[in-house]
Amino acid sequence: MKTLVVIVSLLVLASLSYPQQIKEKMLKNKGKLEQLEKIKLMEVLDLNEDESIRFFSRRNESRKEINELEDKLNELIEDMEDSFDSDDKNIEASQKRMIGEIITLRENIELKRKQFIESLPDILTTEQICKFLVFEKKFKEEIRNVLLGKKHM
Repeated sequence: MKTLVVIVSLLVLASLSYPQQIKEKMLKNKGKLEQLEKIKLMEVLDLNEDESIRFFSRRNESRKEINELEDKLNELIEDMEDSFDSDDKNIEASQKRMIGEIITLRENIELKRKQFIESLPDILTTEQICKFLVFEKKFKEEIRNVLLGKKHM
């Protein structure tokens, strides 16, 4: 976990640099963070080589689909934010449409997550799936706490 604290600290320090350097460092540190997460997850799930390949292949495909949906969601939220300054008299109709699209995108993201979890029984045992879900939540919490400067409890 000390490695995790160091990596996340680097992320925080990177945010204090110039904008271009921030982007470069965050991408580099994101890769390191993903590697750390993968290593820890392999330990927690006690995967053999075949299981590991199959699990991470499926997980990467799921993450790719979810990331695409999240990118669309982020673009839509930016469009919504831009609409606040619009002089268009019909902006309310556009904003209502955007609200509906945001709700749909969030539902689709959760559906993709659900589909991924439901696809795991041919690779992982029920206990391993449970361990994965617990790990995922705790790992995200720990990252959030380190970024926000909260102490581990």
